[in-house]
Amino acid sequence: MAVKLKGKQWFTILAPKYFGEKEIGKTISSTSETLVGKTVNISAVELTNDINKYYLKLKFKITSVDSDKAFTQFYGSECLQDYISRMVLHRIRRIDSIQDLTTTDNIKIRVKGFTIVSKKVKSSVAVKIREFVSELIKKQVEESTLEEFLQKMLSNEIKNKILREGRRIYPIRNFEVRRTELTQ
Repeated sequence: MAVKLKGKQWFTILAPKYFGEKEIGKTISSTSETLVGKTVNISAVELTNDINKYYLKLKFKITSVDSDKAFTQFYGSECLQDYISRMVLHRIRRIDSIQDLTTTDNIKIRVKGFTIVSKKVKSSVAVKIREFVSELIKKQVEESTLEEFLQKMLSNEIKNKILREGRRIYPIRNFEVRRTELTQ
C-alpha cells in the first residue's frame, strides 16, 4: 500500500549552533507549525564523531522552522540502560546524585549522576562521596553556560575531575552523568 505524500513537505532538522548546526535528521509534515515542540533523539557518536560516547543519547526539541529547516535546542541526554547495567556488578556500590541547578545563562537543568566504587563501602563514606560529587557538579554547572557545560560533559572533563579528585575520599571506579534534562 502506497503512502500518500500529497500536500506534505520534507524538513531538515538541524542541531543547535554549538553543535555546528549539523543535520540530525529529516522529517515530513504538512505544516511547519506541527513540528514545533517535537523531540528528536540522536546518538552522541553521530553528533560528535567520538566513538567512545556510544552509550549516550542526546535529545533535542524543535523550536522554530524557517522554510525547509527545523532548528532545535538541547533538551536532555541519557545513558543507555545496558551501559549502566554493565558497570553495576555484584559487590559494587552505586551512589546516585540528583540535582536541580541553574547555568549562568539562566537555564534550569536537572543533572543525575552516578558513581561506582569498587567494594561495599560504609554509608558514611558513601555520603562523603555523594556530597563531593554533588558539590563538584554544582560548581561546574553554575559557573558555565549550557553550551560550556555540555562541552565539559561530552569531553569527559567533569568525569576525569571527579575520578582524579575523588581518590582522596575513596578510590572511585567510574562516574558518569546518567541523565540531564531541562526543567523550564
